[in-house]
Amino acid sequence: MKTMKLLLTSLLLLGLLSGCWDTKELNEVAFVTGVAIEQGEDAKYKVTVGVANASQLNVQKSEGNTPSVTFSLEGNSISELLDKMNVGLTRELRFSHTRTLVIGEEVAREGIAGFLDYLERSGQFRNNFTMLVAKNISAADILKTTFPIQKIPSLKIHNQSSTLFKEWGGAPDMKLSDFIAALSSKGRHPVAEALTIVGSPEQGGSVDNNKKLDPESLITLVGLAVFKEDKLIGYLNLEETRNYVWTQDLIQTTLTVPCGEEKYIDVRIVNSKSSIHANYNRETPNFQVEIIAEALLNGTQCRDDLEKVDTYKKFEKDIEVMSESMILNTVTKVQEEYEVDIFGFGEAMRRQHYQRFQAVKDHWDEEFSKADIDITVNIFLRRAGTSNKSFLTEDE
Repeated sequence: MKTMKLLLTSLLLLGLLSGCWDTKELNEVAFVTGVAIEQGEDAKYKVTVGVANASQLNVQKSEGNTPSVTFSLEGNSISELLDKMNVGLTRELRFSHTRTLVIGEEVAREGIAGFLDYLERSGQFRNNFTMLVAKNISAADILKTTFPIQKIPSLKIHNQSSTLFKEWGGAPDMKLSDFIAALSSKGRHPVAEALTIVGSPEQGGSVDNNKKLDPESLITLVGLAVFKEDKLIGYLNLEETRNYVWTQDLIQTTLTVPCGEEKYIDVRIVNSKSSIHANYNRETPNFQVEIIAEALLNGTQCRDDLEKVDTYKKFEKDIEVMSESMILNTVTKVQEEYEVDIFGFGEAMRRQHYQRFQAVKDHWDEEFSKADIDITVNIFLRRAGTSNKSFLTEDE
């Protein structure tokens, strides 16, 4: 009996000392921060990975070398290509820290559902990385373009997108899980962010690009990529993207609103909430989009008296009229030019009139294209900065 207890104790101690069976030391692995997928020259896909060079992110140990390394392979299977990357890279790749997936324009137009299935199914990836489409530029070049403040390109893109979404609303903050949810829905088509490179892609791949006050190559977000199911069909510009985000619940943005002849007020929109009310008027879908938001007056070029309530009411009306027009123009453009519901009107109809939606779900895009859509914006102008007076009116 004592021998058996001693044996069990020894086995338990050995189990504790052995540690995790799949443990890897940090100097044995490399973290992939970004993946680019585009059309290959000799195969279906060209896949590029961006790997963090951690030693160059330490200020004390940095030698001025590149903070990120890229490597590309061509083939017909994304899964095989990612597993094959050690053809050129030394360490075992880990994809759990991937923050951006950049898709080439040609691949996006042909359809991306095939490799999205792998990315969702794979246990190596998290589903919260940002999806983007490279517009008029190589997707691989996006992962090679350096930036002095955020040295790893894919992390720069991830933070840039997130900040633009929070501060101005010009990006949809579309993750893999969001894209697949829209792709699986009968009442919504997916979207993704669009980006490009301003300047020379060749110069962007050099560390010297980080040493210039005005970088010769810069990654910029340019709007929204519109998909029909899994195929890219067109784009919305930055202003139209902000209007799209406003229908989905905008965090905050800034508007420049006319208040006179070549005169404008600067307005910060905050605490915005949107709702969609769906119905049918005989055979025509009808939607009322209601947006309620608070606003702050950041500045004015007009001489209206800011101590009068009527001035605030006038400004509120001006903001509402302009906002309603902008948003409706964007919705109408999508209805007429792309004929796909990216706003989720179909999902609102399904929730509010399930039986009616079931009858039209297989041709919902046709229903959306003929729908009557009304935009109502209610603005509450709360404050005028730190002063209720303007020096523009002091002499009056």
